[in-house]
Amino acid sequence: MIEKKQDTFSEVQNFGRFIRKIREDRHISATDLVNATGVSRSVISKFERGQTDIQFSSMIKILSALSLTLDDLCYSEVFSGFEVNELIEKAYAYQNDINSLISILEKLNQRDILLHQEQVFKIVLEVRINNYDIVPNEVTEYFDNLSVLWQFDAYLAILAAPFLPERIGLRILRQTSRYMAGRPAIIDEVALIFANKK
Repeated sequence: MIEKKQDTFSEVQNFGRFIRKIREDRHISATDLVNATGVSRSVISKFERGQTDIQFSSMIKILSALSLTLDDLCYSEVFSGFEVNELIEKAYAYQNDINSLISILEKLNQRDILLHQEQVFKIVLEVRINNYDIVPNEVTEYFDNLSVLWQFDAYLAILAAPFLPERIGLRILRQTSRYMAGRPAIIDEVALIFANKK
């Protein structure tokens, strides 16, 4: 069964209002934003009023003109559809609290469909809750097949760290070195954890 589609248009509306607020807070006129981005006045106006979606390329131009980063968006609470990301961050924060992990697993089990990374997250939670000594092959294969360690994967690696074979730990450690300047703090923590496991 496929999960009900989230109302992403309300998030588009929230995003448009967020952009308008930032623009106004920074005393940037709509005309100045049009001139700086090359995005038409009608597109910006409709987007800020929540009447239309916007192309990603236009969004990047607007963010750049407003001196905003994608990280700024993540921390702005504009978007609410990242439940699994919130669950994995909570699991990380309460990784030693079995009751919290059980609650997170129950929320994950309520989803109608789990994508691969979410299935691996579920397995890792089950391993931690049941205090198994090793993780199933699905988890090691997941980390074996990663070409980049994203933030979700970093949280997952930390949760699975006590149970991962040394070979996977070294692979994850190598992945952390691919980041250049400005890498997220969670990546630094992964590097520290897996460097100490060597």
